[in-house]
Amino acid sequence: MSLTRRFSAFYLGSLALVLAAFSACLYLSAQHYLDRRVVDRLDAGLAVLSAAAEVNPDGVEWEPKGRDLPAGLGTGEDRLRWLVLDDRGGVVDGSKDLHFLIPSPGTADLPGRLVDARGHAWRVAQRRLGAAEPRERDPEDDGSPHHSLTLTACAPMEPMAATLSALAWALAGTGVGTWLLAALLCRRVSRRALAPLTRLAESARGLDAAEPGWSLASAGTGDELDDLGRAFNDLLGRLHAAYERQRRFGGDASHQLRTPLTVLIGQIEVALRRDRPAEDYRRALRSALGGACQLRQVVEALLFLARAEGEARAPEGSPLDLAAWAAEHAGDRARVVTPGPPPWVDGHAPLLAQLLDNLLDNAAKHGGPGASIVVEARRDGPSALLAVQDDGPGISAEDLLRVFDPFYRSPAARRAGTPGAGLGLAIVRRIAAASGGVVEVKAEPGRGCRVEVRLPSISPPGRGPSAEVVAARALPLDGS
Repeated sequence: MSLTRRFSAFYLGSLALVLAAFSACLYLSAQHYLDRRVVDRLDAGLAVLSAAAEVNPDGVEWEPKGRDLPAGLGTGEDRLRWLVLDDRGGVVDGSKDLHFLIPSPGTADLPGRLVDARGHAWRVAQRRLGAAEPRERDPEDDGSPHHSLTLTACAPMEPMAATLSALAWALAGTGVGTWLLAALLCRRVSRRALAPLTRLAESARGLDAAEPGWSLASAGTGDELDDLGRAFNDLLGRLHAAYERQRRFGGDASHQLRTPLTVLIGQIEVALRRDRPAEDYRRALRSALGGACQLRQVVEALLFLARAEGEARAPEGSPLDLAAWAAEHAGDRARVVTPGPPPWVDGHAPLLAQLLDNLLDNAAKHGGPGASIVVEARRDGPSALLAVQDDGPGISAEDLLRVFDPFYRSPAARRAGTPGAGLGLAIVRRIAAASGGVVEVKAEPGRGCRVEVRLPSISPPGRGPSAEVVAARALPLDGS
């Protein structure tokens, strides 16, 4: 079922419930109001009848002649009928057309509602008038005063029923007409309201990963649909950036793999063209071995970077004095400074060795011969800081934005012929993230480069790191 149909069904169902509830409430309110009016008219009629009776200490006298009492109270079809009964149920006075109100012999009581022989419904109200100390009356004496009188007023219910019936038909007709009109307009209104969403869906179906721009058309409504479109466009922008990085990664990876393979195959083919002395073969094999080692480093780096973030978590580590470990591992490749108390981390020594080796190799390659390289290890608030700084040519602002992209090499490094595949800092960032840390590069052209790695710090254990941990080494995945 389409969204338009679901919306229409929900709207029409809700409208039907509202109309039914409104009609029922209005009908019941009208019924209560009309019923209350009938009761008030009956009370008024009994009050008029009570004015025609005189209650004395020894009985009740009925004196209608001097009271201007009409034969019927009210006018038209809804006029009241009335009846005066004595204490034995005998008729003392009443309207002319009240033959259906004669009570059972011996009683003056009538039910509150009754139906006459013609099927007409009536509402009955009675009021009893009696003396406080009535005298003894002779059963054969038909004169007044009476022991008591029962005043009875009766109102026809048919006018009320006719009014309620007309109201019910009017409410039903109005409700059904309103519902049918809403049903005719609802589908068109729903389509018009959902038109921006339809445009977003059509725009999404027209997107192609090969196109340079990935974005949905703006809904232009200025409401939640616009927010939804912007959120999707932000997501598509991130996906497009990831797609572009993956595409460049694939192109650069194929180039980095193809070059050493081409060199390796060429050296082997040259060596096999004719018979050569053993020394030439050894030289060719050594060259091929160097190319194969470089190819292995590139493949291992690609495999490491190709893992998902969740799969690239560092293995379980052990307490490590970062300052002592960095001084031992760097050896004579850099000057190590450890200001302040020694920082301790829960680290995996082989991965940290790979991280530091990549940073030292980058500093040595880009700093040039005789470059000054400084390794700093210290506490920095809740983190342990490991920084490598060189005095090389630095990095431009444009290149600084892409130094962590796999296979990215700055134009200056390419022109200078600096060796490497552009994977070093990408691996450093992945190792830092897997160890729960972050990495940051600070550099300016002509002022060297500083790479800072911050790892979660731990409290020093009771003893220093073992000799095995301090001496841990790992072969570099890529020294670029």
